[in-house]
Amino acid sequence: LMGFELMVNFKLPYFALNPSDFWLRWHISLSTWLRDYLYIPLGGNRQGSLNTYRNLFLTMLLGGLWHGAAWNFVIWGAFQGLILIIYRIFDKNPEHQDPWSGKYSYLRILGKMLLMFILTNIGWVIFRSSSADQIYYMLTRVGVGRSDQSLLLGYDLVFFCLPLVMVQIYQYVTRDLLILTKLNYWFRVPVYSFLIIWICVFGVRTSGEFIYFQF
Repeated sequence: LMGFELMVNFKLPYFALNPSDFWLRWHISLSTWLRDYLYIPLGGNRQGSLNTYRNLFLTMLLGGLWHGAAWNFVIWGAFQGLILIIYRIFDKNPEHQDPWSGKYSYLRILGKMLLMFILTNIGWVIFRSSSADQIYYMLTRVGVGRSDQSLLLGYDLVFFCLPLVMVQIYQYVTRDLLILTKLNYWFRVPVYSFLIIWICVFGVRTSGEFIYFQF
């Protein structure tokens, strides 16, 4: 960009199979900083399992506090640390296993993705809440008390998001984030046209402060 070499900061994070995989895909500049300047200086995984669990928890807890001195960020950091520890306990080699090998590999992959997707979104509820009470209320009200109007709006959003999901699935299967730029011109035109329409329909038309200015 303008002569600067920028790192890829997101690599299809919602296709992650476990928390370690998620943090290799999500906000990579932040996760790399947390690894290099917190996790490794604390000792990383070099001093036995218990110390590794402690270092993971402290790193994510401090990562939560980096976003702000509020309880939702503390709880979010603790939550991220706990799921990293739990997955590490039950998955002895989470970063180096080949998920595509073995019988029923596709079903296993889909199951892992779905579980990680649910855990990730629980984390976002915690992250965006303003208090512990709101976290509890929002998590206990998931799927409860929806009106017909909100249900209709939800279906509209799903309908418009499906093509985007299909694009991301194609990127994941081909292992190429820039695959769209390499496709036939007459295929790219409708895809780009849809993206423009999607932005016009769901885009925010009011000015607002960039969310990361607060961190």
